[in-house]
Amino acid sequence: MKKFVQFRSIKAKLIAFSLLLLMIPLITLGYLSYQQSKSNLESVGKENLRNSVEMTIAMIEQFNQEVEAGNLSLAEAQEKVKIAILGEMDSEGKRPINKNIKLGDSGYIFVVDQKGNSIAHPNIEGNNVWDEQDDNGVKYMQEIIGKGNEGGGFASYSWPLPNSDQLEEKGVYAETDPYWGWVIGASTYLADFNKPAESILKLTVIVIGVAIIIGIFVIWQYASSMAKPINRVVQAMERFAEGDLTQESMSIRSKDEIGKLANAMNQMHAKLKDMIHNIAQASDLINTSSKELSQSANEVNMGAEQVAITMNELASGAEGQAHHSNELTSLMERFTADLRETNQHGEHIHQSSVEVLGLTNEGSQLMTSSNSQMSKIDGIVQNAVEKVKNLDAQAQEISKLVVVIKDIADQTNLLALNAAIEAARAGEHGKGFAVVADEVRKLAEQVAFSVNDITSIVTNIQQDFDVVTSSLEDGYQEVKEGTNQIKATSETFTTISNSINDVVDSVQLISSNLSKVTEDGQKMNSAIQEIAAVAEESAAGVEQTTATTEQTSSSMDVMAGKSAQLSTLALELKTLIAQFKL
Repeated sequence: MKKFVQFRSIKAKLIAFSLLLLMIPLITLGYLSYQQSKSNLESVGKENLRNSVEMTIAMIEQFNQEVEAGNLSLAEAQEKVKIAILGEMDSEGKRPINKNIKLGDSGYIFVVDQKGNSIAHPNIEGNNVWDEQDDNGVKYMQEIIGKGNEGGGFASYSWPLPNSDQLEEKGVYAETDPYWGWVIGASTYLADFNKPAESILKLTVIVIGVAIIIGIFVIWQYASSMAKPINRVVQAMERFAEGDLTQESMSIRSKDEIGKLANAMNQMHAKLKDMIHNIAQASDLINTSSKELSQSANEVNMGAEQVAITMNELASGAEGQAHHSNELTSLMERFTADLRETNQHGEHIHQSSVEVLGLTNEGSQLMTSSNSQMSKIDGIVQNAVEKVKNLDAQAQEISKLVVVIKDIADQTNLLALNAAIEAARAGEHGKGFAVVADEVRKLAEQVAFSVNDITSIVTNIQQDFDVVTSSLEDGYQEVKEGTNQIKATSETFTTISNSINDVVDSVQLISSNLSKVTEDGQKMNSAIQEIAAVAEESAAGVEQTTATTEQTSSSMDVMAGKSAQLSTLALELKTLIAQFKL
């Protein structure tokens, strides 16, 4: 089915759906009120026709009593009745319509006998109208006389409006006078009775229009108040996705799901901002510590070189051995102090790395929770799509039932037409059956018209269901994209966590190496003291000190390499954090 309108925002959906809920009841109520008013007015009009005929018969009864009393002749009494219901005949043989008898703008009372001769009529008095037909071929006068002889009844036929060729339906109530044998009829155009209903229809249309305008304004305001906080949340999440965390927390007063969503986003924003800030500080601290460690290693290397020079001097001459031994002892004490300080820095770096790792794990848990929440929203939207599709299927079933009803109406219309043909063939005996067949045909036509209206309404409902389904599916795609973005962010946190683990391992290794170097420095210091105490073992002490110096230099080279590696890792971590704006 072709899509009529496609909505891409919650605001548009709320406005469209609310207007639909507002307009359908108002239009339905207005239409039903108009039809009810029209029906009531027609009933009142028909009752007025019947009362006019009964009043005329009562008047005939009174004049007939005067005739029987000998006060009036029959001709005089009949003329008085004609004058009372119409007026005096003019020179052209016509009578005016009595305006005192309210039967609509063009209504009047007329009299015919059993043979169809017009006894009292504004225009055709004295003519025989037994075989007169309307444009539909209905011999209306025969039907009117038949209703009158049955004790009174209503008949209708098509007749042109005064001074016009436009056909309108006329309603007639006829009843036979029991005194003179006249058939008294009161007729008027049904449209005259329905004129007040037209005023009601206009007033109803105006009221519905005003109500719709007011409803549009109220619905627009309500939809705007609903969509505004949602758009603010969407914009904030888009900025988060771009790494911008500089905005302030959102302030939404509502306590519904939208308010809860905004509060959850504010909490996530605060925790994420604090976590990134702590990671940035830890990264700067690691970078600073690695530089200090590298500087300490250089100083240790310089000390080792100095020790080597001292050992060479000891080897070249024993006379300066004591002096050089004291100098070497001083250097080794400084070296040991530097090692201890470096070891303390290493332990501090290790603790900072562990804290960074904890913050990273907390961020990963928050992203996992957000991913779970987006999955729930995904399920809710998908469920809504399925429900709307089920409603669309039920609307299609209604369309099938409407088609069946329309087929039944068409068949009923065809049967009514066949019955009318058979009644026409039956002649005089089939007149009553022809009337019934004509009524059945009209009823079938009304059913067909109603079925067409229902078909149009159901079609519009199906189109609206398609629009809602398409909008929900678009929303489902948006939720799915949001879920993928959160998953990507979670993977980024996992990468950061792995990098921090590597940093922790590296710092732990450096700390271990520094402990070993400290122990070696202490051994070296003991060896130098032995050299100073025992002069005769100076040669052996020089060799041992030289070996120890080489080992220290090698350890310092390793420590310098680890320090460079730690500095590189700190720069990489700082680059990752630079993607976020705090």
